[in-house]
Amino acid sequence: MKRNLLVLLSIFSFSVFGQNQVAKQIATLQNVKTNFKKVSVLTPNATIISSDVEKVVDNATLAKINLSSVNQVFTTKENYIELEIPYENELISVLLYKVNPFTEDFQIDTDKQKNIAYQKGVYYRGIVKNDVHSISSFNFFNGEFNGIISSESLGNLVIGKLDKKDNQLDYIVYSDAKMKVLNDFSCSTKDEDIIEPNDNFQNREANTLKCVTFYFEVDNTLYNLNNQNITTTTNWMTSVFNNVQTLFTNDGITTAIKSIFVWTSPDIYEGIGDSSGDYLNAFAQNRPIFNGDVGMLVGIDPGGLGGVAALNSICGQFNYAYSDVNFNYSSVPTYSWTVNVITHEFGHSLGSPHTHSCSWNGNGTAIDGCGPSAGYPEGSCAQAPIPIDGTIMSYCHLVSGVGVNFANGFGPQPAALMQNRVNSKSCLSSDCVNTCISSIVDIQGINVTETSATITWTDLNTEATSWQISVTLPNANSVWNTVTTNSYSVSGLIANTYYEARIRPICSGITPISRENIFATAGDYCGGMLFTDSGGEFNQHTNFESFTRTMIPNLPNQKLTATFTSFSLELDYDYLYIYNGSDETFPEFQTGGYTGVDSPGTITSSAVDGSLTFRFFSDQFVTDEGWTANISCSPSLGISNNDFIDFRYYPNPTTGTLNIKSNTAISEITVFNIEGRRLFFNKTLDALETSVDISQFATGSYFFKLKFGEKEANFKVLKM
Repeated sequence: MKRNLLVLLSIFSFSVFGQNQVAKQIATLQNVKTNFKKVSVLTPNATIISSDVEKVVDNATLAKINLSSVNQVFTTKENYIELEIPYENELISVLLYKVNPFTEDFQIDTDKQKNIAYQKGVYYRGIVKNDVHSISSFNFFNGEFNGIISSESLGNLVIGKLDKKDNQLDYIVYSDAKMKVLNDFSCSTKDEDIIEPNDNFQNREANTLKCVTFYFEVDNTLYNLNNQNITTTTNWMTSVFNNVQTLFTNDGITTAIKSIFVWTSPDIYEGIGDSSGDYLNAFAQNRPIFNGDVGMLVGIDPGGLGGVAALNSICGQFNYAYSDVNFNYSSVPTYSWTVNVITHEFGHSLGSPHTHSCSWNGNGTAIDGCGPSAGYPEGSCAQAPIPIDGTIMSYCHLVSGVGVNFANGFGPQPAALMQNRVNSKSCLSSDCVNTCISSIVDIQGINVTETSATITWTDLNTEATSWQISVTLPNANSVWNTVTTNSYSVSGLIANTYYEARIRPICSGITPISRENIFATAGDYCGGMLFTDSGGEFNQHTNFESFTRTMIPNLPNQKLTATFTSFSLELDYDYLYIYNGSDETFPEFQTGGYTGVDSPGTITSSAVDGSLTFRFFSDQFVTDEGWTANISCSPSLGISNNDFIDFRYYPNPTTGTLNIKSNTAISEITVFNIEGRRLFFNKTLDALETSVDISQFATGSYFFKLKFGEKEANFKVLKM
């Protein structure tokens, strides 16, 4: 008797601890005798025309929807249902409980309107009856529904409406393992240089202590495919997200959808590039502020671009992701492919590398070998075995006969790693309600001298009254100061040195994301100055940098020359652009910039003020050695080709007003600071005399550019 009891306890222990979170919830409901209302919404129908379907997938079941049953679920919003789905001459019973995938302040915006009213669907999650290792999600709306059932025996079973013109009744049930076309999704996230995680995955929490909120930006192509209808588009996106959230929930990671933005007119991303990285960078630049902890651009773009996300990017500067999804293949809806790519990329955002990365098992080896088998190796470790079914962070969908089964979830190690990452993030709330989203934009360093600068910024939250700011060397620990105005002056800086300004709002109980901007102090450009990337002469620059640096000769009638002695950037991802003048409106020395080991060599300004402007951009992943260059000056012609122009200016130095007199009509005046930023501009002049008030400028040197029709003259003025 005692031995039998031990056997029973062992079986019970396996059934409980072998289950993931959704199965545990179903078991809890069954233990308290919960009544799951039986619902049948599909009737198999062999008369549905299926020629397109047969070209795409084997053994699909075609069925007619029972609209009254679907609408009853949508109307009554039962808490618990037992849904019957016909497939291959059998009925699959799925036990489901109602869930809420939204935050309390969920909102929908478009490019034309904010806070659009939306009647939410009814969302369910559960398991196949009597199969604790399965997983399922379903979504009900007025007149339609969709869902996915995943188990070891079924694979990923997709249930959705056939994509045919004016179709409302014809549905398909199919296993994506039986698709005749390849899901060729590939991910551009780079894992090679990550730190090997040492998390003990056996000590996983039941659920994370903190919650991650998501923002989705839906491109115009998906809006058009959803009949150019906001409600239909939102139904599609929230259906996808319920499946995504289910997969995270099943592995104990709490998430919610906070905001959706839909492009109802042609979006700005169309044709922006030919790689997922191009779309990701465009998304980050166009949407510096969004309503969520992590944001994703979701679109359909030429070339099957897959997806990309920065690794472990929550609470960081690059909390963005991109997914090039599938809406359908012929008339067959491809929900599972879309769910796979979005969940995979968010898995990176939450901290997980690929399972074929040499980052696992505590010894720098891989979990599976699907990536190398498909031609995508990462790292130099030995190739791991190929599993029967892959997990979400794998490339097993590219290996014939293997695939990714959602019932496997993320797997123990990736799930534990993401749980630990989420729980460690100070910018996350514990409830997805009391969030703190930074709305700081347009950080600028103005009045920059060799030893001082003023930092300004804009906060789109008009109710914000205080902020914290830190100005340090790049990669140095932040030193925070609280301010009550959106301007901060800093002194005691070092000439020709990069600094990073970090600014964040002040929130109770949460440390929000800081917004960052790199600037450089002025230097002795005509004194043989060394010019490097932000890492200096001996260190590398960081990922995701973007800054512009303008150099104007600090001696009159001089022109700058930059002689590069070393140059190495990540090829096709990090770029240095050089402009022949004092801002980015001047011509580039090389169109498209410099990348890889394509050194600029020696660059000499031919601008009338002898200036050069450098703009640097690095993406979110790999860095290289950067560059070093020597900056020098040589005599210019001063007033180039305009020596006959008779004009004078006084007083110089000045404490406030500079007077200008000329025998030729002055058509335009521009004033730049020593960093090259334009501070004053007047092009409506047609006068022989004028004055410029610079009394509000900081003490330092300023460069004046005068235009006399098509001719120019430049000079420097010292403000005392």
